[in-house]
This record gives sequence, structure tokens and C-alpha cells, in this order.
Amino acid sequence: MPLQLARTDELTSVLLVAFAVSVFLVSDSFPSGVGGTPGPALYPRFIAGGIAVLAVIQFIDAVVLRESTEQTVARGDLIRFGIPVALLLGYALVLPLAGFLFTTVGFLVAVMYYSGARDLRMTVPLAFAISVVLQNVFVGFLHVPLPGGPLDLGRAVSLTVTGGIL
Repeated sequence: MPLQLARTDELTSVLLVAFAVSVFLVSDSFPSGVGGTPGPALYPRFIAGGIAVLAVIQFIDAVVLRESTEQTVARGDLIRFGIPVALLLGYALVLPLAGFLFTTVGFLVAVMYYSGARDLRMTVPLAFAISVVLQNVFVGFLHVPLPGGPLDLGRAVSLTVTGGIL
């Protein structure tokens, strides 16, 4: 039985503003920049601010037009939405325990498989290569600390690829 949702524009706008506010609150704990330079909170706050502004515009547009939007959500839609959300939540929960490299490889393989890429001979090396590149960009270039996990594979890969510069 499909689910009927009314006033979806207004509801979505409120949820997006709440999300933007939560990003602002979480990014408050980020370290400040060195020597007056912008810190790591700048980019997420910039994106969250843009999301909030656009959500407010959408809310005003929906209220001024007074058009009641209604969406029908079928069970298949919920499943298609729920699986990627569950994968993201699982990634976030496992990340501190298993480390960035191992968790990201697993997450990327799972997402590629869900998206239709069934050849593990292609997806596993591709996921590993993407994870190694991300590890080196964040740790080696941007100096963002990432969870190493019990084996600290990320550090080993970073040192190997960058020649011990880290």
C-alpha cells in the first residue's frame, strides 16, 4: 500500500534547514585555522549555508504559491532509499573501529555492487585504488587525520605511496 505524503516541499525545507543547523553545530568543534587562515569548518559551513538559503527559498516559494504538493511513496521507493542510507550508517559506525582504508574499500565495493557492478575482479581493485588516493589526499596533502584501525593499514599505504614524507 503506497504512502501518501502531503506538503512535501515544506517538510523537505524544514528538514534541510535542520540538517544545515546541525552541520554548523558539529563543525564548531573543528580546529581553527593556523595564523588566521580558515580552518576545516569553512567548507562544510559554506555548503550548509547554501543548503539553508536554498531551503528557505523553497519554503517561501511553497507557502506563497499555496500549492499543496503530494507525493506517493511505494514500498520499492523506500527500499531503494533505505539501502544506501543503511550502507552510509554502517560505514559511519564501522569507520572508527576498522579504519578509513579498510572501511572505505568495503563501502565502495558494496555501493558498486548495489549499483549493478557485479565483477569483483574490477570493483575490488578500483575501490582499493580510490581509497588509497583518498587516504593520501586527506592525510598527506590536506593533513586531515583519519582513523587507522587496528592494523593501521592507511599509514602503511600512505608511507609507501608518498615515500615516507608523512
